[in-house]
Amino acid sequence: MAFEAIHSLVGRAIERFPDQVAVESPQGRLTYAELSARADGLAGALRAAGAGPGSLVPVLAEDRREIIAALLGILRIGGVFVPLDAAAPRVRLTQMVEDTAPGFAVVGTGAEALADAVLSDAAPGAVRVAAAQIGEAGAAVTPHEPGPDDPCYVFFTSGSTGRPKGIVGRLSGVDHFVRWETELLGVGPGWRVSHLTSPAFDAMLRDVFVPLTTGGTVCVPPQDTLLDPAALTRWIDEQRVDLVHCVPSLLRGVIREAAAGEYELASLRCVAMSGEKLPPADAARLFGRFGSRIKLLNLYGPTETTMTKTYHFVTPADAERPSIPIGRPIPGAEVLLLNGMGQPAAPGSVGEIYLRTAYRSLGYHGQPEATAKAFVTNPLTGDPDDVVYRTGDYGRLLPEGFYEFLGRKDHQVKIGGVRVELGGVESVLREHPAVADAAVVAAEEEGGVPYLCAFVELTGAAEPQELRDHVRGRLPDSAVPAVLVPLAELPRTLSGKIDRKALPTPVLRRELPGEDHLPPRTPTEQAVARVWQSILPVDDLDVRESVFEVGGSSLVVFELLSRLGTEFGVEVPLQEFLASPTIESLAALIENAILSRDAPLDDLFVSLTDIGAQGTHEVLASESGS
Repeated sequence: MAFEAIHSLVGRAIERFPDQVAVESPQGRLTYAELSARADGLAGALRAAGAGPGSLVPVLAEDRREIIAALLGILRIGGVFVPLDAAAPRVRLTQMVEDTAPGFAVVGTGAEALADAVLSDAAPGAVRVAAAQIGEAGAAVTPHEPGPDDPCYVFFTSGSTGRPKGIVGRLSGVDHFVRWETELLGVGPGWRVSHLTSPAFDAMLRDVFVPLTTGGTVCVPPQDTLLDPAALTRWIDEQRVDLVHCVPSLLRGVIREAAAGEYELASLRCVAMSGEKLPPADAARLFGRFGSRIKLLNLYGPTETTMTKTYHFVTPADAERPSIPIGRPIPGAEVLLLNGMGQPAAPGSVGEIYLRTAYRSLGYHGQPEATAKAFVTNPLTGDPDDVVYRTGDYGRLLPEGFYEFLGRKDHQVKIGGVRVELGGVESVLREHPAVADAAVVAAEEEGGVPYLCAFVELTGAAEPQELRDHVRGRLPDSAVPAVLVPLAELPRTLSGKIDRKALPTPVLRRELPGEDHLPPRTPTEQAVARVWQSILPVDDLDVRESVFEVGGSSLVVFELLSRLGTEFGVEVPLQEFLASPTIESLAALIENAILSRDAPLDDLFVSLTDIGAQGTHEVLASESGS
């Protein structure tokens, strides 16, 4: 496959479909011609400011139309785009900008104050280009002629010190993946592809460039929709989305809503999953509701090797397996499964996954030692020009020729599809004045949903929520421990290192309630509490505690509202819940929703009592081992 820069592929689609909608968002639509004009306007402004080939340009915006136009404009001048998420903690944004030391930045509408705060601290000399000032009639810019190995983006992932680590991508990697997926799925003109991913993650490249290189439409949902399973399912259905890329955590709520409601998802052709393990139960639910009409594609590949390097079309039979395979390598990639001696692991035995591909990233920005440690000489050839990426993942080869992912070998995990360095979380916890030391481990609740548990050795008083807020202000939401366990001393080996094997087994529990503890009182609160406890790390419930005070995250909110909608047959308004995210308020919202349907009060009481009784029976059954 001959190389062609991704923005050149988009340019050919612009020529073919100038009047077709390229981007559709809550802020409005852009045709291909309008998108191109905005990209040219921004490219011209950057060139006038002195930016050119190799210039690193952070993009801080909320409007996805502005972000996508900025990516194209930066590529047209040979620049390197650095997409940032305006919702990320300010400390993290500052660190990322400091690490890129940019001379230029694109600032979107509504992000001016945040950009001023971040850039003033991290890059005071950066020339700012306001996306809102770029009109739709920018003069055409003669594109830079790129090479396949030219850098084109920097995406940040978690670092072992708690400081984000930038991964530099090459143009040929993006071109290779996008053309592979469009051919695999038969994506063509008119396809509508959802854009659910944060702009700060490399998965957004699939959402954007798969449709834009084929005459399709990038479909952006309202921001609140991503936390509301009912609203997201309705949006996918009403917007006639053909292709969805997402993490299994998000799919779970969509399947549940589709099964419980009247959503047929008639236009949906494929759901491509990545970012975390796909539980067989989720695949079974999808097939149970839609049969084989909707393709389910399981993807695997770290950012370091450009998005995806193995794939597997999931079958109903796979839902009966202990885990869903990650499949076979895509063309242009090879999987090496090596044992501890650096030799090929025997079929069926466990080995470490190494990825061999010419389309890997260029390494870590400004970190040559980290790059050399991860991108190593192929142990099987010893040729220094034969470089492979050491993933740190364990896997094995199944008899059918599929690879199975078994987990991480180090302190790096994925929570909600986001890579989390456990050492980074520990480092941030140690920055708190009351924490002498910390050990963070990953565990899974029933059903395979991962969560973080932090064991902390304290030198002073610190409430769990105080420590969570401390982490939340510095790291992504996915890195906030769901469980915090204070220990008098962390167990240590004879050498003084933390003895992780001696740590208590993580369980979804928290400290006992205080004197002002208020347990569930009414049948509605008791029924809500059962669903709440099936998701959140809470033992003794207080109906006035916020979901975020007990380890909840955006994905937890999504799952919670989805289950409650199925359980009670009503839709809980997301904004009203977020205004007071407690069991007490949830119960009131549910009762109001049920009463608004004109349900008889007697029926309401009976249904809630039945739900509560059923939950009690299930708890007793599980405790007795039956």
